[in-house]
Amino acid sequence: MPARDFRYHLLSIGVNREANGASVRSAERDAFGISWTFAQLGYWRADRNRCLTGAQATAASIDAHLAHCAGLDDLDLLLVYWSGHLFPCDPLMEALARDGGARLRVLIIDTCHADERMRRLEAALADVPDARRPVVLASCAADSRARENSVNGFFTGALLRQLRRPRRPGARTLDLLDAFNRAADDAVGRTGREPLFSSNGAGRLRIPILTQTALPFE
Repeated sequence: MPARDFRYHLLSIGVNREANGASVRSAERDAFGISWTFAQLGYWRADRNRCLTGAQATAASIDAHLAHCAGLDDLDLLLVYWSGHLFPCDPLMEALARDGGARLRVLIIDTCHADERMRRLEAALADVPDARRPVVLASCAADSRARENSVNGFFTGALLRQLRRPRRPGARTLDLLDAFNRAADDAVGRTGREPLFSSNGAGRLRIPILTQTALPFE
């Protein structure tokens, strides 16, 4: 498929404030980093690459954006990234696992202290047929904890390094599965925790590099 015909929608969500009133430092920056990194790969259209942080990342706003994702048809890629306190998983699954949705559905989660919700997510994934099951990469399994520094969560930082690493001249695709595996190995080395990874059975998850633009971020 020509890159110009590739139909996508990306939603990156960063929630620094936790339900108990505590806060994390890096969730909003993580979400912006994912959104910006994909923009550098050509996924830059504002109506297709949405980033919710701060006052925009209210429960009502997040639900509305997920409902919008659930209503999109004929997509090649639907990718949802979530960093910070994890809200209930049902809206995420409704957006990503419905019949007639995107050809490739991806959910990336960087969270911690979410034992019950991560277990519910694993159970929900097990009930979804392969053809509609999203590929899920989460920072920790239900019994684990994530870590962060002053810039990024360790897990998202590892993923960003893989998405941004130099590629051979003329490269036209990005293998998300390879990036996920490398990020998981990196995160395990730094935190000692095994991420949750759920696949739909695909051997490769290639998406086109629409453009390669050096946009300032740091």
